[in-house]
Amino acid sequence: MPERGAPVLTVLCVPGPWSSRAALIERIVHSHSGYLFAGQVLMHMETKTHCELDFQAADPRIGGAFRAAGPHWADTPDMRRIDGHASVVYLVAGGGTALQAEALMQAAAALLDAGGLGVKVESSGVAHPPDAWRELCADLHLFSAHRAYVLYITGPQVYSCGMHNLGLRDAIVENDGDAAGAVELLRVFTRYLFTESPTVRAGQTFSTAQDEPAYRVLDDAGPEYDADSLYANPFGHWRLVPVRT
Repeated sequence: MPERGAPVLTVLCVPGPWSSRAALIERIVHSHSGYLFAGQVLMHMETKTHCELDFQAADPRIGGAFRAAGPHWADTPDMRRIDGHASVVYLVAGGGTALQAEALMQAAAALLDAGGLGVKVESSGVAHPPDAWRELCADLHLFSAHRAYVLYITGPQVYSCGMHNLGLRDAIVENDGDAAGAVELLRVFTRYLFTESPTVRAGQTFSTAQDEPAYRVLDDAGPEYDADSLYANPFGHWRLVPVRT
């Protein structure tokens, strides 16, 4: 997979049945998706949106990686098909904007139409089965890119990961014993950032509803990642701190 170069590098992994690059090219052409694969570039011929495509041989670690990133479909026929993949494709694009993230989603959908077996977001750590990914691509007008790219990690602190793919900050909150409630808080907050594009400043307050608890929004360094981690968010994090009354 290419080395990180842009401030935000979005990477999608698509395992497939393709025995060679030539076989992949043939399947893309016959799928009539409107994409052309030449050299290292996958391009949509009408819009000219494009990304880097890195074709690799089968990887025995892929099945385990998909199960870890997609536990909700780990025991399905879709997941078992990934165990028999013949090759792995990585789609790579820099930028970190909603439009670029959505264009990359459509490129991955084209690979599914060419026989791809699923999609894993390498730059956040969530995996989706083929039909779910196609549904997300069909619902982009409903801000489905948020569900495609963003997940929530629970522990002593609960935090989101993947908002940088959309050009936005992630969020973090202390786990007060209600991890599910903390996840829902962050889901609502991060979706609000994506769908409403609000101007948020440190010190403002946020609540999920008028009669729900309020939280102070503060700047935060966020979780520590390795320097070259695709999970790191260069835009930063918002910490939500309960407003005590």
